Amino acid sequence: MLIGYFDYLIIAILIFLNIKYWKRNFEKKIGCLLVFILFGFVLPFISMIIELQIVGDWMDSFEVVYTFLRFPTYWVIGIIQMIIIGIRLSRNSDDENETDTIE
Repeated sequence: MLIGYFDYLIIAILIFLNIKYWKRNFEKKIGCLLVFILFGFVLPFISMIIELQIVGDWMDSFEVVYTFLRFPTYWVIGIIQMIIIGIRLSRNSDDENETDTIE
């Protein structure tokens, strides 16, 4: 299975956090760096370890080679998250510009 239970949990938490913190302002550098570290290395590695523990004993390495596909999967999720952060930041800057011109 390409996406495991841990991956579903991470995606659900990510959707919840995106909805909850949609209007909050934060630094662009910190957000992108955090997404890069988490979705580039940490979360795929944890997901791969969990999946290998679930599989248990395997006969040959081709049975678990799909676990390396966790990295590109999380990279795609991270790119989508960076796009969401970019939309959020551009939307917040547009709102600030509109309030400045009205006053």
